Amino acid sequence: MTDRIDPVFINDSCRIPLLTDYGRAFLGLENSNSPELTKRVKSLFWYLSDRLGFPDSIEGNKNQKYFNILLRSIYPEVMIDLADLIYAQHERIAVHLNFDHINTNLKKYNNENSNSLKNINQKMTELFYQLARTVIESQVLRQDFKIIQLLSESYSYYLYQTKNFPWEDPVQPNILNRQQPVLDVATGLTGFSRIYSWPDNHPQLVLSDNEPFIVAGLSHYLTLIGKNNIVIIESDFPSKPPLGMKFGFIMVNKFLHHLQRADRVNFLKWAMDALEVGGLLEILDTDLEHYMIQQSGLPEIRDKLTLGYRETLVEIENSFADTLKYDVEDAEFRVIHFDCQEYCDDTDAFSQNPGDIISLKFKGLEIIAEKPA
Repeated sequence: MTDRIDPVFINDSCRIPLLTDYGRAFLGLENSNSPELTKRVKSLFWYLSDRLGFPDSIEGNKNQKYFNILLRSIYPEVMIDLADLIYAQHERIAVHLNFDHINTNLKKYNNENSNSLKNINQKMTELFYQLARTVIESQVLRQDFKIIQLLSESYSYYLYQTKNFPWEDPVQPNILNRQQPVLDVATGLTGFSRIYSWPDNHPQLVLSDNEPFIVAGLSHYLTLIGKNNIVIIESDFPSKPPLGMKFGFIMVNKFLHHLQRADRVNFLKWAMDALEVGGLLEILDTDLEHYMIQQSGLPEIRDKLTLGYRETLVEIENSFADTLKYDVEDAEFRVIHFDCQEYCDDTDAFSQNPGDIISLKFKGLEIIAEKPA
């Protein structure tokens, strides 16, 4: 016989409400300078409250109490934290609740003392991560149009207001032909900074991704920015690439390692066909995920990794960095630049707790290839 662990959040007719009057006050949102985020925080949790609740049990009532303590003191940027956990954890690995803001409000509105905050914070953290896991593991909730809309628009507004982009400004490609469109394959969160920094005198930029959250967020952000030489499309490589389009430059940053070798070969064949003669294919990638998967079984790595991050990693072959150049050449590209370096990095970027250092060793490569006449 095994012990059964009851779920924290449930969708059941006998559930007790996700929101109570106590949490519905959202006192932490008062005096926010971002009404766009504030409105969407309330809308999201009201919407979730129609779909989720707690078991009607002693533990369920306890969880309801602490979850509503969290909501009562929450900050507007919690939408960014949830979006990162649910839709972008592979890119935005470490997400932590802002307890400076939360605890200030708990002291202000609840008269909590410092001694009691430690236990409250731990319980709120557990519930917050469990809520994210509940949405991730529910195909209905994760693909829910309203949830995607509220989180993606919040992400867009936040970046529009703060310019605090998830990644540093990407290096602009060296475009020789300014009449032919440029494609960014599986752009991810980098697409936001690409939109922001893409010059008006550059050719059309086509940003592509297969994640509805990314496509919705980029489309909303593009509307806010108001640039006319950028297009957002939903594409899945190599199964559903954009058809009937020709490009002068194709950028593929940290994506090809997500594909098995046969799919990478098919992608390269498609890229050869999609490029104009003389067009360039730029590939930046690493075999970091291969190393992370190899090492994640070791206690010194496994016990430090951010919760849920291991599940986002993709198995790639050991020889990825070596075979990719051969596959590019086999697709009849002319390689005009190749660089492969080995890197060592001591970092806590992948750790659940700040300061837990993980030592990494991986290869990074850069390929620029031309479609010959």
